[in-house]
This record gives sequence, structure tokens and C-alpha cells, in this order.
Amino acid sequence: MLRAPDGLFAAHAPGRPVFGPAPLAEAWSFVEWRATEDLLAQERAPICLHAAGVRLGSASVLLVGESGSGKSTLAAALFERGHNLWGDDLVRFAPKEGVFSAFPRSLKLDNKSLSCLHLIPGLCSKAAIGTFLAPDCWYVSPAAIRRSWQAPSDRPRSVVLLESGAHRGPARVKRTSEGAAAVLVSQRLLGRRGSADEQARLTVQVLDALGDAAAYRASGGDPAAIAVALEQELAA
Repeated sequence: MLRAPDGLFAAHAPGRPVFGPAPLAEAWSFVEWRATEDLLAQERAPICLHAAGVRLGSASVLLVGESGSGKSTLAAALFERGHNLWGDDLVRFAPKEGVFSAFPRSLKLDNKSLSCLHLIPGLCSKAAIGTFLAPDCWYVSPAAIRRSWQAPSDRPRSVVLLESGAHRGPARVKRTSEGAAAVLVSQRLLGRRGSADEQARLTVQVLDALGDAAAYRASGGDPAAIAVALEQELAA
């Protein structure tokens, strides 16, 4: 990125028109997404889906919710508690095998998220290797916390739907209808991809991979407390 005399920034990415002039936060978001697009472009058979994934004991759990629902914070809280990750916002999905796996990307956490965590804020305050402060958020490499951070490829045993706007009151994790959850998962996990036929085919493949997964709804104001409640619920 280049800073202009007026205090705005111009962002450059290979093969893309220059973005800007724009405020630093907007220019940085452009660079971040271009980098993510480059990683996605390298994917062949696997597809990257909008979700977080964690390995709880011997079972894999998919965390699904709209942007801002708390996927990254909850995934980070569980990671701090010793559980390995597929990712906090993107996970790989191999349609042919029907399995999910880790996507190599930093955790993206704002200051509000850091206030709910324990280990990661200390690393950020010291600017430890693997942490990077961007406008309004921190990028934290999972490897900065634990070298072996990737959860193995698997089919999720459970799917947890994070309720947007329900960030008050005690942490709650409750079993819900798999049928109703399937509709929400297909909406929030997949978005719009390609033609209607391609979208329908991918929806069937994902829902087939999640066919045996139990569904839960999670809500509450403290992601660290939700992490504990989730551990307890899934261990029951």
C-alpha cells in the first residue's frame, strides 16, 4: 500500500486495478481479501466454505453463523482451551470425499474479541511473532500459539449454529432440529456459488456430508463461556 499526501492510501495487488485512494481500513481490507482470493485460486478439488471448525476430543464440530455472529471468537476460545482447528472463518470441503479440513489462514480478531480471550491478548500486546495489528483488528497465526494446530480431515459430528444478535445473557447451547438446521446451514455456509445447478449440487453434497451430524444452537454474551458450555454439552 502507498500513502498519498492527503493521508489516504492506494492498495496494489498483482493483476488487479489499483484500489483507492481510500482510508487505511478500507485499503487494508482490499489487500486482505485479494490475498485470500489468491489462496482460494490455488484450490483445486476442495471448496472453501464460510464457517469455522474445531476438533473437540475425538469429534469434529462445524461452527456456522452470519458475519459478526462470533465464529472467530468462539473458535479462538476453543483453540486456547487446547482444541485444534479447521479455521475460524473458512474451512475446506472436498465434495467427492465429503470431508472438511483445515484452511491455512490467520485468526482475525478485533479488540472486543480479544477482551473475551486469555492467551492470545498477551501475545498481541507483546507483538509476538505471528501476530499483526491491522486497522481495527489483529491477525494471529494459529502456529504462534501451537505449532500443531490443524485438526485432521473429517466429517463433523456436530453442527453449531451461532445466533446473530444474541450476545446477551448466560451462555446457552441447546440441541435443535436437524431439519431446520439444514436449511440455515445451506443458507449461511454456502452463499451463492456459480449457476443454480452448481449451487444445488454443492448444497446436496454438503448436506449429505452433514447427514449424521447433531445440530445445536449457541447464544450468550461471552464466547469463552459458550466454549465451556459447548464442551459440556457435547461431552454429555
